[in-house]
Amino acid sequence: MAEKPSPKQTLGELKQGMQSVFLATLGNDGYPHSGYTPFVFDGSDIIIFVSQLSLHTRDLLANGKVSAMLISDEADSQQIFARTRVRYQCDAQIVGKDDDSYDVLLDAMQERHGKLLSVLRGLPDFVLFRLKPIEGLLVLGFGQAYHLRGCDFDEFELATSA
Repeated sequence: MAEKPSPKQTLGELKQGMQSVFLATLGNDGYPHSGYTPFVFDGSDIIIFVSQLSLHTRDLLANGKVSAMLISDEADSQQIFARTRVRYQCDAQIVGKDDDSYDVLLDAMQERHGKLLSVLRGLPDFVLFRLKPIEGLLVLGFGQAYHLRGCDFDEFELATSA
């Protein structure tokens, strides 16, 4: 029988294999808003480039709090009730155009997600955010949840409740 991959290996595959991140934000109206967007990682930070026309972007600008989730594709999941996923609670920080990392981060996004980004870069309503995780949870299946610890959220502590 094949050996199960480690949590670290599974997390790495999830982060590398997914091209979009699901976002959950809280609106000024008190209702949650959900969305998704392409992303890249910069260390443990999630980098997104989003339009202010989107509710989740306006929420981020207003309060800077977001839950970000990567989840395995339904077609690849053995059990729909226990899809492999990682969730991060994050603080969102704007990366300004004058920041030294601005062009480098957008270049990385363009390399991963294609030429359309070169058009989006010129639109005035797009904002670059760095989502800085403050906690994380990796779920591999029933009874297999891990709190992510350490500076890079790459240490795993078995969760007693998720």
